Amino acid sequence: MATLMEALMGLVPVHDPELLDSYQRYVACLEITLTPEQRATYAKLIQHTGVVRVFDTLTPNELADLDADEAAIATAIIADSTTTMENRRVASILNQQGLHEVAPDLRPPIPHITSIDLAADA
Repeated sequence: MATLMEALMGLVPVHDPELLDSYQRYVACLEITLTPEQRATYAKLIQHTGVVRVFDTLTPNELADLDADEAAIATAIIADSTTTMENRRVASILNQQGLHEVAPDLRPPIPHITSIDLAADA
């Protein structure tokens, strides 16, 4: 059975101490927040999907589309502000490293077009 740390480490090679620390902090929170069965299910889910979801960014429709096990995990994570913060931290660091496909719920910033940009194009 895969542990949560093994599942997270399996997403991408970890050479960044900040990402490793973030994984450790998130797993520590999950150890308190989730039941052992939920932790095992979540580890399998991360391995199967290859992503870390940021559950508090999901719309009500996206949450409703989760299967029952994932919905229970999402609900438990969302209910705990510290776990939610650590979940976001992991996704944010992955995104900072350009790994948006691994943390798809925090999409890359959309460039804004300003009137200066429009004038330059004219």
